[in-house]
Amino acid sequence: MSNQFSVPTLYFDGQFIDVLWDNHDNVMKWFEKYFAWNIQRQEGWKVDPRCLQGRMTNTNWGTWLVSYITNSRLPHHFAERGTVESNIRLCFRVSELQKQHSKLMEDGIRVSPIYDGPGRTRYFDFWATTEGIRITLQEDLSLRNDGLLPSWVRVGVSNLQDSIEWYKQYMGMSLVRDEINHGYVLMKLRLNHQEEDSLWIVEQLSDEAYKGKVDGQVQPICWIKNREDFFKYHQYLLDCGIETSEVGGFLIRGMVSFHFYDLDGNRFNISSM
Repeated sequence: MSNQFSVPTLYFDGQFIDVLWDNHDNVMKWFEKYFAWNIQRQEGWKVDPRCLQGRMTNTNWGTWLVSYITNSRLPHHFAERGTVESNIRLCFRVSELQKQHSKLMEDGIRVSPIYDGPGRTRYFDFWATTEGIRITLQEDLSLRNDGLLPSWVRVGVSNLQDSIEWYKQYMGMSLVRDEINHGYVLMKLRLNHQEEDSLWIVEQLSDEAYKGKVDGQVQPICWIKNREDFFKYHQYLLDCGIETSEVGGFLIRGMVSFHFYDLDGNRFNISSM
């Protein structure tokens, strides 16, 4: 493909959490209990016509719980369980990090120690429900209530400079703040349905961190508004030698999706209608 191809605008559109079919309602109840999330929309929708059954629950901050039953592995929509953790972290901000950490730990929920991280703030990871769905909480002392607010997505990479250029070229990200001397940079993409941008922390992995392809349960989604651009972008990534899944979903009319992997095996989901 010509080098003159212009990557279409990618809009961050929230996240899928891949949930086992029989655990779907329990996962929603977990988030209701611990973070006061609520059901905003429920659909018996299938991610692909090959699914025998499908369920989607829309909850807070563009989060969709997705479950389906199928007789075959879908090429574009799946998650692995019981393997290494993804180096993509979905972050939410809270005002009282220690309080949240203690509450979860007292209830027997797996949590990491509180640690210093990018953005000169503190974090901890927790593993929600019996499925061990990892999400990250971030301290924000400017918040005036006990609520949970979205933050940035953290992506761990083995070579910061190479990854910055890769994200610029293949995803259209732009640099917001260069903190390479502190082991990270802040980048951005447009945010779907809103005027502001989504923020992405690209951070240097430690030498001992796992580096390789991971298909985690928590999957950030980027949206392409023009359906024709979606298919052109898919072909462009293939032509550039980037590992990219087949397009799945409703190819004639309806939602279509694929995913691809960056230099370190971090997975990015792309959708359109």
